[in-house]
Amino acid sequence: MSEPNSESDPTPAVPPAPSFTYTSPAQAGQPAPPVEAPAAPLAPPQYGERLPAPVGTPAPGAAPAAPGYAAPAYAAPSYGVPPGLPPVRQRRLWDVVLTIILLVVGLIGMGIGLIYAALLSDPVVVQEIFDQAYGQSGLGGWNGSVGAAPVVIGISHVLLYLAAAGVSIPLLLRNRIAFWVPLAAGVIAAFVFWGALFAIVLSDPTFMSGSL
Repeated sequence: MSEPNSESDPTPAVPPAPSFTYTSPAQAGQPAPPVEAPAAPLAPPQYGERLPAPVGTPAPGAAPAAPGYAAPAYAAPSYGVPPGLPPVRQRRLWDVVLTIILLVVGLIGMGIGLIYAALLSDPVVVQEIFDQAYGQSGLGGWNGSVGAAPVVIGISHVLLYLAAAGVSIPLLLRNRIAFWVPLAAGVIAAFVFWGALFAIVLSDPTFMSGSL
């Protein structure tokens, strides 16, 4: 026969279940961060418009994008030249050919001008040339002076040709129109040449009295 339980041995109490929190105590009283609205899709780029830089870094092994503008997105092509880059000029073949021809003609003209400058520097040659021209016109002999005409013709022709070549060649390298440079230099050289000859003729008082 079993003995009854004694009243001096009570049943132990059950401990409470632990509670788990997923936030730190410092963040328990803070409000939740606001949820950002999704970004609106980009509009198709316009002509010459600068596109935004792509998000993220390039893939390993891929070439980096050129500085100054970003690569266009898929199905959104960009048009025109990126901002900051100078426009590319097309080379004009006719201008190149014409400029080279004028430079060659100018080189020949410079040589002829130097030959005339050398001839006018000799008083005997000058006297023979003008005496023959005066005799055909019935004016007698030439009594004028050459002066600085040979120096003016020689120096002006050399400087004008060097200036024409030094300006037109860089213009051709930059694809700019350059034919007008040797053309203008040739016109100025012609004015200087004939002006110097006319000054020699006008230095003779016999020609002035005969022409009047």
